[in-house]
Amino acid sequence: MEVARMKAERRTALGRNQLAKLRTEGWMPAVVYGAGKEPVSIQISEWELEQHIKSHHKVFQLDISGASESAYLQEVSWKAINDRPLHADFRRIDLTQKIEAEVEVTLLGHPVGLGKGGALTKDHLVITISALPTAIPEAIEVDISKMEVDDVLRAKDLQLPAGVELAVAPELTICHVVRAVVAAEAPPAEGEGEAEKK
Repeated sequence: MEVARMKAERRTALGRNQLAKLRTEGWMPAVVYGAGKEPVSIQISEWELEQHIKSHHKVFQLDISGASESAYLQEVSWKAINDRPLHADFRRIDLTQKIEAEVEVTLLGHPVGLGKGGALTKDHLVITISALPTAIPEAIEVDISKMEVDDVLRAKDLQLPAGVELAVAPELTICHVVRAVVAAEAPPAEGEGEAEKK
C-alpha cells in the first residue's frame, strides 16, 4: 500500500457552530492519536479525503502545519443522509514497524456446490492481519469455485502476500457451503382429510 501525502492544519474549532462554519469552507474535523503522544485535533480537506478513500489509500504522511506525521486512517464516520464524511481518526504509526489492520476478503468465482443443492454462507469477509504499513494489501482475493457442499474456507487457507501474517485465529471461518434444507410439507393430521371431504 502506497504512502499518500495530505496536508492538514491544527484545529481550534471545536463547538458545533464552529465546525459547521469549517465545513462550509471545505474542511472537516479529524484527530491524530497514539504512539504515547497527546491526541492532536486537525482539519483536512473533505474533498481530498474522499479522493484518497476512492483510491483505497490508508497509509498517510500528514503535513500538519509544516510537521510531518506518519499515520494510518483508522476510521471514518459518515453522515447517513448525504453520505458525506463527518470525522476521521488517524493512528500514528512507524513505517518500519508492523501494525495490525483490517482487510477485506474478496471471494472469486461461484462454488461448484451451489449447483448441487448448496448455499454459500459468508461468515467473516473482513479479517485482521499484521504487516508493515506499506505491505498492507487492499484486499485478499481467494478463488472459491471448487468449494463443494459442506466445504469450509478458513483463515489459514488464505494465500497471504509476502510479509503479511494473520492476526486472527487460523480456524476462523471465512465462508462455507451448506446443504440447502427444503422444509417438507407436514402430512395432514388424522381426520383432517376426512373433514375436508364432507
